[in-house]
Amino acid sequence: MESRFFTVSSKKNPLIKIDVAEGHFATGSAHISHYIDISDLKSGASRARGAARELAAPYLKNCDVDAIVCMEGTEIIAAYLAEEILTKSAGAAKPDKDIYVLTPMHSSNGNFIFHQNVQKRIFKKNIVILVASMSTGSTVNRALECINYYGGKLTGISAIFSAFSEIGGREVYSLFTEDDIDEYRFYSPSECEMCHEGLKLDAIINSEGYTKIY
Repeated sequence: MESRFFTVSSKKNPLIKIDVAEGHFATGSAHISHYIDISDLKSGASRARGAARELAAPYLKNCDVDAIVCMEGTEIIAAYLAEEILTKSAGAAKPDKDIYVLTPMHSSNGNFIFHQNVQKRIFKKNIVILVASMSTGSTVNRALECINYYGGKLTGISAIFSAFSEIGGREVYSLFTEDDIDEYRFYSPSECEMCHEGLKLDAIINSEGYTKIY
């Protein structure tokens, strides 16, 4: 599978790159035609900072962000995103202003929750959701339910890669879209055309990586 990887550069900034492999992959809720490796952007300091600079653009004018809710290991990018907004936004002159980087926990039934001491950072606050890769929107929808439950106010949705231009009527700001990846497709498992064509799964994937199926 490693030989299938190719590099895609962001149209917004060619220095921001992801590695992509074509095949037949299964997530927890879908089958998709391409695995998108975002690990370098999530873990490399200079790469994460570069991604954050581009993701900050829609929040620099007339936008008050109180917290960034991180999904799928995007905490490093979120920290740099918070720094960009704090130093370059229209409200940067506020000396006591801060932006919190928060990651929800999983409850026993699979819902996202926040511990009691963190909930005050959500209630009546302006929240940005940051996700690594959005193929079906299920993670973001669960995050939206969580934020609504704790009384937060959604300010924006940002992603490294998104197959959607909007979700829940809210625009998604992403560095990469399905237009950047030729013939990108995703299906529900029961309607997967690749399965119907008899193509075996190459790997099971999640936000942390992939496990080959031999």
